[in-house]
Amino acid sequence: MSWVEEVLAARAVWQRAPSAHNTQPWVLTPDADRLVLSWDPDRELVVADPTRRDLWLSLGALVEAIAITEAGAGRQLDVDWQIDAHHHRAAVLTDGGPGSASDDSFAGQQFSTDELLRRRTARGPYAATPVAESTVDDIAVAARLASTGLGLALVPAPLVEVLLPASDRWSYSSPAQVAELRGWLRLDRNHPAHRRDGLSYEALAMTALQARALRTALSPKGWAILRRLGGPALLAAAGGIDGLGTVVALHTTRDAAADPVHVAESGRALLRVWLAAGRYGLSAHPLSQLIDAPATAEKLHAALPGRDRFALNVFRIGVPDRVLPPSSRLTRFNQATG
Repeated sequence: MSWVEEVLAARAVWQRAPSAHNTQPWVLTPDADRLVLSWDPDRELVVADPTRRDLWLSLGALVEAIAITEAGAGRQLDVDWQIDAHHHRAAVLTDGGPGSASDDSFAGQQFSTDELLRRRTARGPYAATPVAESTVDDIAVAARLASTGLGLALVPAPLVEVLLPASDRWSYSSPAQVAELRGWLRLDRNHPAHRRDGLSYEALAMTALQARALRTALSPKGWAILRRLGGPALLAAAGGIDGLGTVVALHTTRDAAADPVHVAESGRALLRVWLAAGRYGLSAHPLSQLIDAPATAEKLHAALPGRDRFALNVFRIGVPDRVLPPSSRLTRFNQATG
């Protein structure tokens, strides 16, 4: 097989890359001896992610997953970011040739395909014991953050207790955002996309009864009534997480946060962070609403170490109370062949 064919044949591994709402927005197009990475605009979160921050992070995570898969085969991956929002084009991927596992520049060599396949987004309760700051520092080292300009910082628990409910209320107060979320929820096993993408109730750590209640509450008719009765506050309260765990922010400078290429490369680093956390028995669960809600975002950024820092991703980490099933993936990879 050619290099392109080998990469595409391994999609069951690198397709485990995370994406916001499990949208799996990426598209790979074979082009001679290279792969062109683009994205499907129908899989963008145009309401929840208007700056495309989570999109860039997702595309970067996919690239890192491919790099890890290639490293497992003893090869390097060359990445040429060419982000073009108008044409939905992100990067060109090529074979970087053989690599040595002892070479620190060998992208992805620190993590294995088995670790990639075991990774889960754990949305249920975590053990009460907080993650030590020294452990977070060790995770940052293992994820090779030192050369990226990124930092990994604990978010003070008292601040999270104030900001998280406020950001949840903000999210549910937008009819457009609720409608977009509804489109990616898979709260019924009979949903035609239940085994392909989106957020299944199993992956959300919900029971079938809880899923039925949420499906009723967020239905267009149900939400029209519930919203007038204080629905955003009710859902924010009902969605509170027992066993929140430790909240961590991946941060950069404000100027760098405006650069799509930097954010995409940060997506590569973010996946490494989560895989490194897995070596400590820790799982992660993003809390993007803390950055999305303007009022909570500013307070969060102000709490970060250093001046003029900006959180690209905020997530909780901890030891989950149970192992959740893997989130669904498209049965046929979202691949262009033309």
